[in-house]
Amino acid sequence: MQIKRLLDDREVLVGERLFDAQRRSYALVEHSDGELVVTAEVGYPTRFTPERLGCYLVHVNRTEQGLAKERLRDYWEE
Repeated sequence: MQIKRLLDDREVLVGERLFDAQRRSYALVEHSDGELVVTAEVGYPTRFTPERLGCYLVHVNRTEQGLAKERLRDYWEE
């Protein structure tokens, strides 16, 4: 499963900063049960829906054929 930003369709990785509607900053910790677990600037973990942080979830094909297609696509994009 991938987490992508609505704004630029870029994948979000662990540790990257996300912002809510009030422009508060959060660092992504993990994805759990359909929610994003993030830490606020004060350091405690909080759960949000992806939509609340301007993201969406993508179910990715993780079979060997799907992975091979991803690698080939990445090769040609670079």
